[in-house]
Amino acid sequence: MKALIREMTGLPVVAAHELTTVLGYQERTVTAVLNARLIAIIDDLMDSVKAVLKEKGLEAPIMIVKGDGSLMNETIAREKPIDTILSGPAASIMGATFLDEIKEGLVVDMGGTTTDIAVLKNGLPRLDVEGARVGGWLTRVAAAEVNTFGLGGDSRISYMPLQGHLGIGPRRAWPVSYITSKYPYYLLEVEEYLHFPCGLLTVEPPDGLFILRKPEDSLELTPHEISIYQALISGPHTYMEIGRRIGVDANLIRADRLISGGYLGMIGLTPTDLLHATGEYVVWDREGALAAVAGLAKKAEMEVDAFISFAKSRVTEELCRVIISSALHYEGAHVQLGTSAEMRYFWQKAIVGAEDGLISCRFQLETPIIGIGAPVQAWLPEVSQKLKVPLVLPPHNDVANAVGAAVGKVMTIYRILIEPADGFYHVYAPWTRKSYPELEAAVNDIAAEARERMKEEMAGETMDDYDILFDRNDVYVPAGYGAKDTLLLKSVLEFVAVGRPNWQ
Repeated sequence: MKALIREMTGLPVVAAHELTTVLGYQERTVTAVLNARLIAIIDDLMDSVKAVLKEKGLEAPIMIVKGDGSLMNETIAREKPIDTILSGPAASIMGATFLDEIKEGLVVDMGGTTTDIAVLKNGLPRLDVEGARVGGWLTRVAAAEVNTFGLGGDSRISYMPLQGHLGIGPRRAWPVSYITSKYPYYLLEVEEYLHFPCGLLTVEPPDGLFILRKPEDSLELTPHEISIYQALISGPHTYMEIGRRIGVDANLIRADRLISGGYLGMIGLTPTDLLHATGEYVVWDREGALAAVAGLAKKAEMEVDAFISFAKSRVTEELCRVIISSALHYEGAHVQLGTSAEMRYFWQKAIVGAEDGLISCRFQLETPIIGIGAPVQAWLPEVSQKLKVPLVLPPHNDVANAVGAAVGKVMTIYRILIEPADGFYHVYAPWTRKSYPELEAAVNDIAAEARERMKEEMAGETMDDYDILFDRNDVYVPAGYGAKDTLLLKSVLEFVAVGRPNWQ
């Protein structure tokens, strides 16, 4: 049926049983639909990459990282793009193991937008047995078990005066230090608040907008949105300046639809700016970062140094929270930190540093933290101290993601289920369903087919140096209450072909 439809229409055809052998009608349907939706996207990506390689005169095979950290070639990626889910964190994990040869730990990959946390066991990421989730939808795709939090070097920092609370993320903002390095006049607009403060409630003093791309003609913009866009054609501006140009109070500017659609980028104070302000990490404009910090400090009615200390402690506290939350998740304890008065009390004692009184407590991880990403050298040392756990920062950890992609192995996995019923042993393989009168005959026959198919698939991957690993797990249950005899419930066969690609 698949071949016939493809021949008649020339369109790609997605069969759920080729994407996963794990049963589950709804999940397999979701997996197939998501895979179909991704085909056009992966095609555009592959075509763009190949065009750039040709333009640069580079002749190199294209390999794509899968969600379990292994690699696949271009042909398979175009057919099964669903396998690339969570490939970024998986590549970082594989890069960390290569750079430091560490086998156990909690990998904390802190980037610009998010912090991804995964468990490393025996040199491999722990896989999510239920399958990866995409936008809340459960799939049947094997991927690294990763917890993702909206906390990174580019997380927007905001201050809520009524609560005296400093918010960090989850919205992303372009660091003020980066913008002022490209557009020096933006510094003057930020400093304007220091001389002529106005009541800012919904935005912060250094917050601003700039154009990322032009909206499609089919998108119907409101007159208000059109005026905002036109005010930014000359370059980025703060909300106060935009309000002045369009004749609207800065608190009444509504650009959320343009921001969420990817047409406008938001500018604001970020953890990266905090590091610029202290001089710990300076690659752009420190003066712009200091002005942004001063704006929020003025709003919070704090001295600049005190505000920097306050903000840095909040970032550290938030990192501790996401790490402990991940550890609890991996242990199966679904506890929401800080949601009850009791939890907040113990959290204050253990992390924030309220040590006075008769009681002291602490959280202590039993596995080291492995830091990945450019910001971790600045933030994780204090986190490791608070959590009383060793910190491992592999050399070149800021490029661990790229290293993981380069050193990854090609891996093909077949999982085959054999179940007894009606006097027969029914075999469910990715390519067939068969029935046998004897178990061992079923195992031997399907194992021979699996090995031959793996050889063909690895040849298609241009692999000639690989190993095929085999594992069999027979699951038995008692024949009856108090019975000594057992009955076979199911037999699960797993074949894994693994090897390194033939880099030219």
